[in-house]
Amino acid sequence: MNTKYPLLWSALSLALGVVLYDTFPSFFMRWPWVFLPAAGCFLLFSFLFRGKRGLLLMVVFLCILTAGMGRMFLADRYYEQQSSWAAGSEGRWTGIVKEAPSVNRDGDAYARYYTELESITYSDGVEKSLSGTAFVYDTHPEKLYGTGDTISVTGKMTAVRIYKNPGKIDLEGRYRSRRLMGRIYPQEPEKIHFLGESGEYRAGRLADEIKGKVESWFKPYMDPLRLHILMTLLFGGNYNEIPEYIMTSFSATGIIHILSVSGSHVALLFGFLYFLGKWLHLPKKLVVGGSIVLVLFYALLSGLVPPVIRAAVMGILSVGGVFLEREKTSLNLLGAAVAGMLLWDPFYLYDVSFQLSVGASAGILLFYRPLMGELSRISFLPRWVKEGVALSTAAQVLTIPVMLYDFHTFPLYFIPANLFVTPFLEWVIIAGLVAAAAAPVCLPLSGGILHGADYLLWAGLHLNLHLSSWPGAQVQTGGLTMVQILLYYVTVGICYFKKAIFSVPKRMYGALLLWGSLLGLTFFFYITRPEWVVYCPDLGPDQGAVLVTEEHKILYYKGGSIPSHTSDWEWKSILGYEGIFDADILILNLEDVKEPLPLTLPVPVREIWVTGGRAQGKTPRLLQGFEGKIRALSKSCLRLGRLSFVTNGSSWLLSEGDRGVYLSGRRGMEKTSFPAHTLWITSGRKNGAGIREEEMDRVKAEAVVYGGSRLSSSFEDVDLFEFKNYQAANVYREGMQTASFRHKWELENTSWL
Repeated sequence: MNTKYPLLWSALSLALGVVLYDTFPSFFMRWPWVFLPAAGCFLLFSFLFRGKRGLLLMVVFLCILTAGMGRMFLADRYYEQQSSWAAGSEGRWTGIVKEAPSVNRDGDAYARYYTELESITYSDGVEKSLSGTAFVYDTHPEKLYGTGDTISVTGKMTAVRIYKNPGKIDLEGRYRSRRLMGRIYPQEPEKIHFLGESGEYRAGRLADEIKGKVESWFKPYMDPLRLHILMTLLFGGNYNEIPEYIMTSFSATGIIHILSVSGSHVALLFGFLYFLGKWLHLPKKLVVGGSIVLVLFYALLSGLVPPVIRAAVMGILSVGGVFLEREKTSLNLLGAAVAGMLLWDPFYLYDVSFQLSVGASAGILLFYRPLMGELSRISFLPRWVKEGVALSTAAQVLTIPVMLYDFHTFPLYFIPANLFVTPFLEWVIIAGLVAAAAAPVCLPLSGGILHGADYLLWAGLHLNLHLSSWPGAQVQTGGLTMVQILLYYVTVGICYFKKAIFSVPKRMYGALLLWGSLLGLTFFFYITRPEWVVYCPDLGPDQGAVLVTEEHKILYYKGGSIPSHTSDWEWKSILGYEGIFDADILILNLEDVKEPLPLTLPVPVREIWVTGGRAQGKTPRLLQGFEGKIRALSKSCLRLGRLSFVTNGSSWLLSEGDRGVYLSGRRGMEKTSFPAHTLWITSGRKNGAGIREEEMDRVKAEAVVYGGSRLSSSFEDVDLFEFKNYQAANVYREGMQTASFRHKWELENTSWL
């Protein structure tokens, strides 16, 4: 352990403790004594090979590790104290709005209130107090309520559903951090009722009032759309009112982080105030102290929500270290910031914005100077170009695995975007803050500044749209596995610490052995990949499957009786994670769909085959904008290369030789001969009836995956399959399943390796 960075290593040890307890909570609760002999072995090893110094370091490491585990234990207990029993209840709910509402005015308009619940009153008049939070939706938002307002609504709470699919943004940690119990939709024609101001969350209410005043000052001087974007740039906020094409362009160029208050905002404000103070010849301590006060005030205006607090703390500590011009100090301050935030709320560790901000900050501190040293050899490049390339590249080094795991794409033009677009937007942010400060004193001066900011914002937006339209702006990569992520970070570590590694033979051999093992493991998984793979994601009430063969990619989607857009998002995420960006056929089963919602195709497909009641009438409403070939099928036999398809209008059998995939619907295929190696993917039957034992014996599936609607019968079916010695799994209970065929069908819980 490098003792130059004690606070950084302490933060990493604390994070490891949080992960260990959160991953194996039942293990540590059931056998806590196992930790003691394990710790003893570590201590003995450190004493034998490193002496007293190694023993001391190991004791400190184990203490911090235990602190991380203990903090996660306390967080879990606090989360369990909420009134989770209320999920599924129906009555009149009363609560206090905790932050400004999220508003969507396009399509299905709504206002969403993050609410601290106080009580529920049932229809018989019984009232019970509550502890916890919920999202309250107003589907007809005529009037918006602010932070600290007490509201009431009559309706049913739907429990928060965490979809268990790999390779997507982890919302569970975010929900647990916010003590979120569920979502409440008002009963029609019932509306949300205002009960008065509570006097709570005064800081947030004051911030909302100030931002509202600033927006009213700015409104006469700017285009309405660009005004909203400017307010988002300044204070973060509601992204739903920004057009999708603008959000897509920011995502494609890799600078979408600038639309939320982050460490870069704090660094920008720090830098502007620092150079302004230097220009005015003010004392350095006065400038830094005044900058800290203004940054804290800026955090207050931005709402004091967790991302803003995190950005302010990390920005103050990290930028403070930079001003001291000491790498050691900067990294230790970053470690102190991370450790402090994990002690405050260990669920921060699972927040993707936290991961990206920490990774970017650490990358800049570690790699900016080495990259500048290499770029300084290129004499014809201007210094500002070198600094921009070094800064943007350094920020990406440690965040690439996080981006690929969560978003499955890589912004190819992030360097040009950071060189040419980001400066426009940074000057817009500075101009907006200066205009906000000048408005109470001299509104015409503020208006003149805003006119200039409007032109800069227009230029930045158009330049970004142009960059995002270039070929290959977003490289679709698929998600990284945990082995690949470890291999990446070990490779980066070897490259960064190459001098220290190669100067000590033991370290060199150890590092190369670990690197070679991970590389060999990755290569082994590649050469032993199965002939067929079927992915069965968790889509809630819907059901889906993806068959990948050597020649074809087939998608299967069975809509549930309850329409929802959630499965669309999960569907797209899991396909991106598995690296599936096109398909030959999409099989749509609409027999359970009553009121279809428009279906967003997750990837381009050549043809769509539709079965189910009134498929011809439902399909145009489901698939808006699809210009390919659509076939409405009943009883059919089709072929695609060597792959054969048989359907009775409800169920499907996909087969090639002695292997096949049986996609069963309401009606089973009673007169069909099944291949010797069959994977059975099924859901509930009509009226919630279970699968008959005779059908199980006739299909003789090697593996069964159960999911989708009518989940009450699914658990009984899975138990019966397991009783008859079938491999069986339920995606609702166990998460996404991966079925692979080499010589027979085998189930994996996830594809994390």
